[in-house]
Amino acid sequence: MSTVQATSATAVQDLAKNLIKTFDANSDGQLGQDEFGSFLSQLMSGIQTASGTLSASSQTATPGLQTLSKGPLRRDLFEGFNFDREQLVEKSAKDAFASLAGGAGAVPATKAEAESWFNQNIKSGMESLGHKVDWVQGDKFQFSNWQGSWVVDFVRGADGPNPSFSWQAEPAGASLT
Repeated sequence: MSTVQATSATAVQDLAKNLIKTFDANSDGQLGQDEFGSFLSQLMSGIQTASGTLSASSQTATPGLQTLSKGPLRRDLFEGFNFDREQLVEKSAKDAFASLAGGAGAVPATKAEAESWFNQNIKSGMESLGHKVDWVQGDKFQFSNWQGSWVVDFVRGADGPNPSFSWQAEPAGASLT
């Protein structure tokens, strides 16, 4: 008989809580039929197969949600991301961020909005995937994982006319002189 480590169970429970929080439109702590349908539509939109990406029907897709599938993903919101390759969210913090940001909606327009948006939509998901978020300040955050510790500017053009998601990473502690 195999055993499951407690940390694995905790990660699954955290993921389940985040999914309910994300799809619980009426905030009753439960997923009703329509809310669960929205979850399944987004899940099916992101399932990768050997021959490409399966996409849910556009009639059942949830408006406003973005996935890493080739269909509803708003690639125009991202700069410097390669969505044509396999996305490894547990190994790559960049892939994890892109996956979570794609499902969270529009790009925050200001640094103040970016910090709040990240804490609400990205932080717990990144951590449940094994990328510890050390801090968030405006449109920057620091994470630590098997790759080391990195500071990332995740919104290009925050406080400007046309912001987009980006991944401008520097090793933590690096000085920009």
